[in-house]
Amino acid sequence: MSYNNNSGAPEKNKYPGGSAPQRSKAGFVWLLIMLILGSMILFKSCSPEQKHDLNQSIFEQRLKDKAIESIVLIPDGENVYNVEGKLKEKTSDERGNQYISRVILSADLEKSMRESGAKITVENDNSGFWNFILASVLPVLLIIGVIYLISVRQMRMNGHGAMDFGKSKARMIPPDELNIHFSDIAGADEAKEEIGEIVEYLRDPLRFQLVGGRIPKGCLLVGNPGTGKTLMAKAVACEAGVPFFSISGSDFVEMFVGVGASRVRDMFDQARKNTPCLIFIDEIDAVGRSRFSGWGGGHDEREQTLNAMLVEMDGLESRNGVIVLAATNRPDVLDPALLRPGRFDRQVVMDLPDITGRRQILDVHVKKIKVADSIDLDVIARTTPGFSGADLANLCNEAALLAARRNKDEITQDELEEARDKVSYGTERRSRRINDRERKLTAYHEAGHTLVALHNEYCVPVHKVTIIPRGQSALGATFMMPKEDTYTKSKLELKAMMAMSLGGRAAEEIVFGDVTTGASADIEHLTGIARKMVCQFGMSKLGPIKMGDFTNHPHMRIDGLPPDGISNETEREIDMEVRALIDEAYKNALNCLTEHRDQLDKIAEELLVKETISIAQINELLGLTPASENSSESVAAEPAVETGEQADA
Repeated sequence: MSYNNNSGAPEKNKYPGGSAPQRSKAGFVWLLIMLILGSMILFKSCSPEQKHDLNQSIFEQRLKDKAIESIVLIPDGENVYNVEGKLKEKTSDERGNQYISRVILSADLEKSMRESGAKITVENDNSGFWNFILASVLPVLLIIGVIYLISVRQMRMNGHGAMDFGKSKARMIPPDELNIHFSDIAGADEAKEEIGEIVEYLRDPLRFQLVGGRIPKGCLLVGNPGTGKTLMAKAVACEAGVPFFSISGSDFVEMFVGVGASRVRDMFDQARKNTPCLIFIDEIDAVGRSRFSGWGGGHDEREQTLNAMLVEMDGLESRNGVIVLAATNRPDVLDPALLRPGRFDRQVVMDLPDITGRRQILDVHVKKIKVADSIDLDVIARTTPGFSGADLANLCNEAALLAARRNKDEITQDELEEARDKVSYGTERRSRRINDRERKLTAYHEAGHTLVALHNEYCVPVHKVTIIPRGQSALGATFMMPKEDTYTKSKLELKAMMAMSLGGRAAEEIVFGDVTTGASADIEHLTGIARKMVCQFGMSKLGPIKMGDFTNHPHMRIDGLPPDGISNETEREIDMEVRALIDEAYKNALNCLTEHRDQLDKIAEELLVKETISIAQINELLGLTPASENSSESVAAEPAVETGEQADA
């Protein structure tokens, strides 16, 4: 329970030679040459040389003065010519001795040009066209060519050519590069046993075929995030010694309709060339969502991709030797046609590990870090119900980082427990300034939770209590440690959980004569328990009747009506029963704390001094023996209410 202040590994080298191949520099040299040529042409076309512009009368006068050295006649119409050439003497300005003119050729002008002694040349009119091509079109073509070459080179470096848009993005991993075996996966013995049949078939398919057996074409790995679905798929490929095609469901879907279907067909074509082999599709719900949900509209690209996958897995053509593994967190959103026999007709559940599995997972991960001989992994395994394999790996890593920050050579029990609390409830907020009044309130609040749990034989045993703030709003927390993993709850145990949840609020009322907002999370938690006891578990005067729907439908709108209709009279009876259960729990908490008021003060005062105390220190403080701490065996938690067993932080 918590007191809330609601008022305010390096990658393996994939190159055989040990290093990446050197890229050729010839392409960069040619690119540089083209850029220089293009710049020179553009500069020349943009910076033409200045020339004298002579009208016809001045041109005729220069001819008479015999001041023209050369004449170039360019036809521009009937008897009309553009004239270019040189003067015999340069002028003092920047235009030099070049000139241009436009004249109408007559007999007198032709005679004057011959008598001037100038060199006369007549050119065709297509030279202007080539000048235009050289000065305007060629630079543009060069720039387009450079951009095209750079784009093609980049696509080739990324492994995708211009015509490879519809090719599969699945990456084939040889079995010798996986290096993951079943022995590296702990806490999933049933899943390994069930999926081991696929390994045996891949190793020796003839043995199954001789007796007429047919291995499932698809196997769906189902489980919460972090339970090791991808790790299990790699282990299957490694144990079987077959190629492993890995791809994500999101890699199929593109903005262009038909691309995903093309990639599915290409992937299965590649797989048939490498049979026997495994195809692993991670997060298949990205492409395999139900087509008939009725909500959210259609998606042509995703539906075509799904149709192509359905045909490839169980169509007219045989797919012998190709086994498809897929992983998802939400099997309830998948299309029914994808789960029928002949496709993904086998589901392997990767469940959260139990206490034995958590201990095995911790044994695997502590081998990679330096730990002291005095650590007790059983305590960590018991106090981490609901942790996945990824969570436990993160816990060990956080403990290693914490030991390094404390300049320790190895990890001790303190670092492991601190890492567990950090992963579960957030980092300690020692820098938060809390006044003496709130600090005392928090101490009595957590002492109330602890004392009610100590004197109720049906409560989960207390592990430790702290008034150090954690996370965003928790000012303190009471940590519980069940003796074993449980999967059901009795009525007495649920009532004990509710009484413990109200222990903090009852302590505030007894000691201070007032209540605070710190019990808001506790109230929310116990109200959920009480309502489920009445409406789902049949633990009230209304009897064993289910009322309302407590399941999360993936395709149901949030504002939709509940599927189970309840009359107004029944709703009133439900509210009265919920109120009666909560009032009874609050009365039990008040009676317990009133009877043991002296112990309440002792625990609170000890918390104000030490901030964190363990169950051993509490027993010593109150003069209790460990045997009297809580002798009852906890009976497992229904998943819907199991969260109440942990500190509600």
